[in-house]
Amino acid sequence: MRSYSFLASLLAVGLAVACGGGGGTSYSAPSTGSLTLRFGSDSFPGYDQAVVSLEKVEGSPDGTNWVALGNVQKTCDLMLLQNGNSAVILPAAKVTPGTYKQFRITWATQTYPSSAYYPAYVYPTGSANGQPMTMPTTTIVSGAITVPANGSATAQIMLSGEQAVQYRASTGGTSYTFQATGSFYDLSASALITGQLVYGTTPLAGAEVFAETVDGTGLATIQRRAFTSSTGNFLLEGLPTGSIYFVAALPTGAFNAYPAAAALPVNATTAATYTAKNLSFGAPQAPGSIALTITPGSGGTQGTWGELRQNLSTGGTGSQMLIVQSQTAATSLSQDLVAFAGLAPGLYGITAQRSTAGAAPVQKTGTIVQVSSGGLLTPALSYP
Repeated sequence: MRSYSFLASLLAVGLAVACGGGGGTSYSAPSTGSLTLRFGSDSFPGYDQAVVSLEKVEGSPDGTNWVALGNVQKTCDLMLLQNGNSAVILPAAKVTPGTYKQFRITWATQTYPSSAYYPAYVYPTGSANGQPMTMPTTTIVSGAITVPANGSATAQIMLSGEQAVQYRASTGGTSYTFQATGSFYDLSASALITGQLVYGTTPLAGAEVFAETVDGTGLATIQRRAFTSSTGNFLLEGLPTGSIYFVAALPTGAFNAYPAAAALPVNATTAATYTAKNLSFGAPQAPGSIALTITPGSGGTQGTWGELRQNLSTGGTGSQMLIVQSQTAATSLSQDLVAFAGLAPGLYGITAQRSTAGAAPVQKTGTIVQVSSGGLLTPALSYP
């Protein structure tokens, strides 16, 4: 019935416009609501810039019937939208009241405000040369936001970093493919987690921080991730309330790597700002590395990433097996490669995740390996 009412309101708008004026019958204008859309992204390692251009956004109550919400016509660097820096892409648009369960983003074929550049491109870390990035025509994100009649609501779209950009090699050269999935949240019902990574009084800048949930079997899943600022601060936004979040980080480095640590669990019962507490790190050590091979290589509609997990103290006598590194694979002609560099010595559990056409990923679990200073491990995982 909710979908029917939503579409009936849309029909009423069309009839009022088509049949306006005339006769002695008066018509009251149909009610509207105001919807603001914010756009944010997870962090994802390997890139200094990841630029995309948005053309428009549509909304749907049921995934079948779509209504235009507005033209966006903006170009955004996703790296600047992580760590709590989401931006408004559609301010206070007048829309039909109702519950929206999906948004469909149409990606632009030009940059805004100038069309002099590729509509989407990346700068790999340390590279002075930008590379064009292949975009889908549209991306659909799911969630729920209710826009009240004569009221307002704000939805926050967040792109996931798990398979955002995949490097692919082929017989014709190389390419970068954008295949991020995402979701959206009612901003008024979302939590934030803040904190700072320091060693003593030294801020740990550029370290990746993860907010994770753990299911009944003990399996951790990343819900949000961000790189710390120059002062070591982080803000993990767009987190649904009603979950317990475990915040973990493994500050890596070419010469000094810090052992991973986890904060006390954050019980996000309400839409509030929470602080990750007791997130402290041991002395830096000379790092080692892991080069994970995954076979066969990802297909054209697949995204693959590797994860490293460690058993970390979460306060008192508690501990959890948490993800401390997550990296999208680079696809060659016959296999995928995930390079984990700058790792503190220690035991790491290896997992791989592979998603096809944005569906729920299939996990492969490898062995637990011992990383040593200066060492390179080359484990392998295989999908059937």
